[in-house]
Amino acid sequence: MAEETSKEVATAAPRRRIGPFKFIQEVRSEAGKVTWPSWKETYLTTIMVFIMVTIAMVFFAVVDYSLGLGLNLLLGVV
Repeated sequence: MAEETSKEVATAAPRRRIGPFKFIQEVRSEAGKVTWPSWKETYLTTIMVFIMVTIAMVFFAVVDYSLGLGLNLLLGVV
């Protein structure tokens, strides 16, 4: 079965290149099909990203401080 698939792929003719104007026309056509988010959705998503980054930053700062303090206590540096 794998041999049949590779034969089919090998016998397929390579795609012809198109001109730059046709390419731009197809890109514009495909971009028109995209469902873009509204400004409100973009704004709310951006705010949520900043909130999550702040929460992660505080979490890792607390963990880093705790591990550093514990290591200093373990080694008797303090």
